[in-house]
Amino acid sequence: MKQADEVIASVDQALEQLETEMRASECHGALSGLFCGRGQLSKDEWLAFIAHGVDPQDLLLRESLTALGMLHEITRQQLNDNLLDFHPLLPEDDAPIDDRIDSLAQWCQGFLLGLSAGGVTQIEALPGEAGEILRDFIDIARAESYELEDDEQDEQSYFQLLEYVRTGVLLLNEEMHPSKAPPRSEATIH
Repeated sequence: MKQADEVIASVDQALEQLETEMRASECHGALSGLFCGRGQLSKDEWLAFIAHGVDPQDLLLRESLTALGMLHEITRQQLNDNLLDFHPLLPEDDAPIDDRIDSLAQWCQGFLLGLSAGGVTQIEALPGEAGEILRDFIDIARAESYELEDDEQDEQSYFQLLEYVRTGVLLLNEEMHPSKAPPRSEATIH
């Protein structure tokens, strides 16, 4: 898989060509939320959501649709990976901490939007810990109001928050759409 910053640049360029105000992190959050809300999401459904009103035959926009289609496939694979290899699309670790926190907040906003568009509108009706996780995501989406000290504690707090979001998405996805695939250690090899 490409480095996160390369994927972000590609998705941002695609979104600009489609004249949307959404940026890559929020877009990936929305896609992840749609997957978690619906369980299944075809590439055509995704493109209709993110590029509504765009003619898929428009040659000028075909590259943009291809980039967003690749994001769909990568996200689908990650959310269905038995090794839990899902990662929110966020700036890499060498980006300023303020930018990473802002991107994580945007990602959570997109996730909540996608989840709602995917049909999940009643947090209280969700199974297990899902409601608590979503309430936490709402708080994280307001992250631009956090005051930073610009020290090592900020970095540690960010990584803990990022891991919470990552595992929270995987838990939500599993609680709402239990996998039917056996864990890799139980798979039979012929």
